[in-house]
Amino acid sequence: MKTYEVLGIKIKDHSVREALRLTRDFLSDNSPSVVYFLTKGTLLEAADSEEYRAFLENAADITMIATPDIFKAAGVEEKGRAREIDRNLYLKGLLRFLSREHRRIYLMSQTPEQMSDLKHLLATFENTLQIAGVCDNAEVGAAEDVTNDINTVTPYVVFAVLTGKDGADFVNAAEKFMNTRLIVVLQPELLNIREDGSVRQGLMARLSGKLFTRIAGRYK
Repeated sequence: MKTYEVLGIKIKDHSVREALRLTRDFLSDNSPSVVYFLTKGTLLEAADSEEYRAFLENAADITMIATPDIFKAAGVEEKGRAREIDRNLYLKGLLRFLSREHRRIYLMSQTPEQMSDLKHLLATFENTLQIAGVCDNAEVGAAEDVTNDINTVTPYVVFAVLTGKDGADFVNAAEKFMNTRLIVVLQPELLNIREDGSVRQGLMARLSGKLFTRIAGRYK
């Protein structure tokens, strides 16, 4: 594991091999652990929220850098990690394991559109996943209802598309009551992928990456 600081936020970064080893350890534990994907938008929002920053630094068991621009903002060269990120290797490895072991999963999102994109993302990597249940209107205020639904099917892993601090608040409210081994929290922009599973980086994403690097430079 390596540690970087971006926008005043301490980021723990694991290689795919490290992250998958830790994940397998978590999957043998009865209490849920959290894997949280970090994007530029995540860090910009956390820079203005002490509570959100504390969640990213302390409450998330694994934080996975999801865009190589974050390395640029940290002022480090991580070409190997950038390739792992571009190819979505952590998700591929986790889904391959879940498919091979025939483990039940649960899908959660805040909108039906996100749910459609999430299903497409997962099916791009593995088409034999056992989806035990779905919720496409997850909100902090409904955390108890969603948790009850999850607990009726006892999935091995919950894949959740939850945006920013609202997503962190949802996890904080529901995590300790969920009968699951792992909660994987994705951001909506990570659902837009190519056929090979790599995340699409359009013109706007590249422009926002340059702006993000500029903003992060002011914190140094």
